[in-house]
Amino acid sequence: MTENSARSSESEIIIVKTAGTTLPRRSRKADAESIDMRLLRTISGIVPADLPPISRLGLETTLAAMADASKAAIAADLDCWRDWCSEEGRTPLPADPEDMVRYLNALDARGKKPATLARRIASLGAVHRMVGLAGDTAPTDAPIVRAALKAVRRRRGARQRQAAPLRLGKALDPHLAKGFTLAALLDACGGDLQGLRDAALLSLGYDAGLRVSELSGVEDLHIDPQEDGSATLFIPFSKTDQEQEGAWAWLSAETMRRVRAWEDASGIEEGPLFRRVGVDRRRARQSEPEAALARTTYTIGTAPLTRQGVNGIYRRVAYAAYELGLVTLPAGKLDDAVKALSTHSLRVGLTQDLFAAGEDGTSIAQALRWSSPTTALRYGRKLAVRSNVAARVLSRVRG
Repeated sequence: MTENSARSSESEIIIVKTAGTTLPRRSRKADAESIDMRLLRTISGIVPADLPPISRLGLETTLAAMADASKAAIAADLDCWRDWCSEEGRTPLPADPEDMVRYLNALDARGKKPATLARRIASLGAVHRMVGLAGDTAPTDAPIVRAALKAVRRRRGARQRQAAPLRLGKALDPHLAKGFTLAALLDACGGDLQGLRDAALLSLGYDAGLRVSELSGVEDLHIDPQEDGSATLFIPFSKTDQEQEGAWAWLSAETMRRVRAWEDASGIEEGPLFRRVGVDRRRARQSEPEAALARTTYTIGTAPLTRQGVNGIYRRVAYAAYELGLVTLPAGKLDDAVKALSTHSLRVGLTQDLFAAGEDGTSIAQALRWSSPTTALRYGRKLAVRSNVAARVLSRVRG
């Protein structure tokens, strides 16, 4: 363990960087069991006893081609299906189409979103194909199941609740309502070690429009500084790049100043750039000699921030911005506004800012590595109206 300290006449600040260990965190079952094993264990618990032999090579190949997040989602969805079948006395595999309709109705009654229901059925279809129970078509493709999903979407609407956007704010749109913006959150970040990390994290995440998995994987070696102070960021892996071809994103000079400030203060030279920072503040006791100083110890971990960690930072800084008067919200709306923020908020905010600036969906999808312009349009549907063909033509003739 290495230790650097900076002293002043009033306090003592100690920065401790862990070596080969991580800060304490809540243990999770997934830490002790690979996601492949978890999925296989769940499947093996519900397959019929008379199931013909499954090709081991075929199963291993299928798992190798799937992203870990997809396998985790299938395992969780299969657990839910198994529990429902156990409660209702139904056979999990092969799934009966009418049982799946009853299952969908039960989930709908519990308030599950249409998108969640569609994913649960898609996961069941994937499992049937994995174990050779799909035949020409999986039972999840039965007309009665498709009709049940359509009925739920018609009844409740297919519109999904998206993460609240964190748009840039004053610099790009000075007329933006004084809700949570990136500018407000950056102004709320303190000058201590934790604040420097938070500011660099927020600024870089916005510029590059990163997903949380991409953000947590950023390392200094991925950043290529340019002569004008900006930089390009190499993104080695992403949700839409499972073959790891890599992609590039642009970083502003302001972001680079914040990144360098964090690196200089933390001493990070390699490994994940954004890590957990533990803070231990101890006040000097009045009974101690006057030479005794108040002490603040920052402990920097080695592991990258988790999704929950990033989400917690956004929300903590958002509350700080409100307390500092940087954000104006109606009475009683603060907690709801903070809860609406998520790890996707910066990506949604950048998408909306680009639409507001008049960029088209195809260009935005390319810049932010969306799989298609359709996804980008969903996040900027309202703002895209201001730059579509009708708005461009009619604004010239009708004012």
